[in-house]
Amino acid sequence: FAQFETTLALLTEYLGLADRHNYFLFAYIGFILTLSQGMLVRRLVPRLGEVFMSVAGTVLMTIGFVLVGIAGQQESVGMLFAVVPFCVVGFSALNPSLQSLLSRRTDASMQGGVLGLGQSTSALARIFGPLIGLPLADKDVALPYWTSAVIMGVGVVLTLLLRAPAATPSAASPE
Repeated sequence: FAQFETTLALLTEYLGLADRHNYFLFAYIGFILTLSQGMLVRRLVPRLGEVFMSVAGTVLMTIGFVLVGIAGQQESVGMLFAVVPFCVVGFSALNPSLQSLLSRRTDASMQGGVLGLGQSTSALARIFGPLIGLPLADKDVALPYWTSAVIMGVGVVLTLLLRAPAATPSAASPE
C-alpha cells in the first residue's frame, strides 16, 4: 500500500489529471477509508473474525492493484475512480485485522515487543515501497501495481496458512 500511495500521484499525472483533480482522488480515498473502517470493517470483524478479514483484505487489495494497473494502461480516469475502492477497502480490512491478530496471538508479556516489531515492519514497507515503486513507474505506469498484486498474492497464501493459536492451559485448570 505504501507503493500505491507514492505512485498514485505519478499515475494521475500520466492520466493528465491536474493537481486539483489529484486532490479529489486522494480525498475520495480518505472518504472511502473512513467509511469502510468506521462502518463496514468495525461491524464485520466481530462476526467474521480477523483471519477471514485478513484474507478478504489481501484478496481485495490484490484485485484492486491489478485493476489499477489496467486503468493506467487503458488511460482511464473513470476506471481508476471505480477500482480504487478495492485497494482501499482491502487495506481497511487487512490492517486492523493483522494488528489484532498480532496482539491476540502473542503472550501478554511479549505483546509490546511484537506489536513494535509489526509497526517497524510497516515503517520499513513505507521506506521500501517508494524505493521499489518509483523506478518501476518510470518503466511502465502499471508495473508498480502489478508488482504489488504479486506481493499481495503471496500475502493471500500466507494468510490462508494462518492457523488457530495453540490452546494454552489457563491458571485455573489442572495440568
